Amino acid sequence: MMNRRARRVTRGLTPQQQARLRRNRRRIAAELPDLKARNQMRKEAGAELTLSGELRRAIHASPFSLADIADQAGLPPLALDEFLTGERTLRSDVLDRLTKSLGLVLNPQA
Repeated sequence: MMNRRARRVTRGLTPQQQARLRRNRRRIAAELPDLKARNQMRKEAGAELTLSGELRRAIHASPFSLADIADQAGLPPLALDEFLTGERTLRSDVLDRLTKSLGLVLNPQA
């Protein structure tokens, strides 16, 4: 069997494409500090040694998308995102639905 190498095809950008690229790079640069801060919040909330922290870790380890998990739990995706960053707490019935949607079983320590 012949070993094939991918060929890289390059071409110059039109002025309109260059302008769009510059505009998109500025937007990304403007969003980056907020994204970094939210990611740090998400890490800290997931590291909590609490039931919520454990549930956050299970959500992130799940093979399901966040949208699917939120849908199965009857929760708006934004509410799930805010829970994952620690910006929002959830009622116990919502925590129960999230736990069930992930197939988890709570085992209280005696």
